[in-house]
Amino acid sequence: MRVSLTMIVRNEEASLPACLGGAADLVDEIVIVDTGSTDRTREIAARFGARVIDFAWIDDFAAARNAGLDQATGEWIWWLDADDRLDDANRAKLRQLFAQLPDDNSAYLMKVLSASGPVGGSRMVFDQIRLFRNHPAIRWQNRIHEVVRPSIVRLGGRIHPTDIVIEHTGYEDAATHQRKLQRNLDLLLRQLADQPDDPHTLFLIGRSYAGMDRGEEALPWLERALARAAAGANYLPKLYGLLAGCLERLGRLRQAWAVCAEGRRRFPADPELQYEEGILCMQLGDYGRAEADFVGLLRGLPPGENSVGVDVGIFGYKTRFNLGLVYLAQNRLIEAEQQWRAAVAERPDFLAAWDALGDVWLALGRFADVEQFLARLDADPARRLDAAVLRARMLGTCGHFVAARQVLQGIISQAPTHLPARVALAQVLLQENRDRPAIIAALQAVLALEPNHFQARQCLARYLPREGPPA
Repeated sequence: MRVSLTMIVRNEEASLPACLGGAADLVDEIVIVDTGSTDRTREIAARFGARVIDFAWIDDFAAARNAGLDQATGEWIWWLDADDRLDDANRAKLRQLFAQLPDDNSAYLMKVLSASGPVGGSRMVFDQIRLFRNHPAIRWQNRIHEVVRPSIVRLGGRIHPTDIVIEHTGYEDAATHQRKLQRNLDLLLRQLADQPDDPHTLFLIGRSYAGMDRGEEALPWLERALARAAAGANYLPKLYGLLAGCLERLGRLRQAWAVCAEGRRRFPADPELQYEEGILCMQLGDYGRAEADFVGLLRGLPPGENSVGVDVGIFGYKTRFNLGLVYLAQNRLIEAEQQWRAAVAERPDFLAAWDALGDVWLALGRFADVEQFLARLDADPARRLDAAVLRARMLGTCGHFVAARQVLQGIISQAPTHLPARVALAQVLLQENRDRPAIIAALQAVLALEPNHFQARQCLARYLPREGPPA
C-alpha cells in the first residue's frame, strides 16, 4: 500500500529540512501545499522530491489540507507540519506500521508532544489522527484546529491507537507562541461567525484567551461553552479545568472550587481536574486533600485516548513542586526539599523549584548549599537580580534586617514588577515582625503581581480574614 505524505507550509525554510530529513524516505510521495512562501521553502521541498502545489491562503487550514488530499495518489495519507520531528525509534515504528497497512478503512492515532513557551514551560501530549485512508469522502473541516475524525467516523472507519510519538516544536519560542495564539483566535472568531454558538468553537476561543493570560476575557467564552456543550463532548473535562484555573488565577477561589468540584463529580478520573483540585485545596488550606491529589498524580499518565491534550508536567515536576509547597506549609522541610530536588532532576530548567530549594536551604541554615546556588545564579546574566535577592534574604535570615530591606528596596525601585524581590521583602518583614502595616502592604504588593501566590496568601491569612478550606 502506497503512503502519501501531505503538508501545508509557508516560509518554512528554517524548519522544513529537519522535518523532511526524518520523513521523506518513509513514504512513496510527498505533496506540499504552499500558501504563499517568499523564502526558499519551495526549493527545499523540491530537493526532497516533493510535489509543490500553490494554494492562495483563504484563512482556512482545512481548505488548504484538503487541497493536498486532492493531489495525493497513495492509498494512505500521512500528514505532518513543518515543525514536526521524528527520532530514530519512532521512525522505525512508522516504517513497520507503513509496511503492514491493511486494505480497509482504518485510521491511526499518534502521540504529539508539543512544547509551549521557553525553557521551563509546559509540554502537552495529545493523541491525534495522523494516518488515514485516501478516500474522496474523508476530508478536513474547520478553519482552525481542523479535524478529520468526523468524516472517518461517518464512513464507519475504525481508529487504532499507536505508541508512535511526534515532537512538535512550533510553540517553543515565546513570541512565536503568542503570535500563533493570536492568529488562532482571529480564525476562531471567524469560524464562530460561520457556526454561531458552536460550543467547541466557544471552548477553543476561551482556551486561546486563557493561553494568552487573558483570564477575564476567557471566562465568558468558557461559561458559554459549558452551557451549550453536549454531555459526551470529549473536551468537557478540559473545559471544566480551564474555567476553574482561570477563576483560581484571578483569586476567585470559591467560584473556582465550585466549578472544579462539579467537574470532578462528572469526570473523577480526569488528571487535570485532579491537579486543579490539588491547587485549590492547597490555596484554601486543606493540605491533606491536596497531598492526596498530588501523590495520586505522580503515578503517571492514565491509559486511554486524550485528543484535547494534557500537560505531562502534572505527572512529574509541576506536581512535585506543588507537593513541596504543601509540605513547606506544614513545616515538613526535608520532604519539601526531596520533592524540589526531584523536580529539578527531571527539569533542570524549572527555575521555580530551584528558587524554592534556596528558600528551604535558608530555612534550614544550610548556607553552603545557598552559596552553591548563588554561584549558579551568578553564572546566568539573566538571573543576577535573583542572586541579589537571595543574598538579601540570607542577610535577613542572619538577622541583618535593615541591610536586607535596603538591598531589596533598591531592587524594587529599579524594577517595581520584579516578583522575587517583592516576595523577599515580605519575607524579611515577616522575619523582623515589627511593622504590621508594612507586612500587609508587602504581601498585598506580591498578590497584586501574582494573585494566586500561595505563600503570600498563606502569610496574609495571619493578618487579614480569608476563606476557609473547602467543605
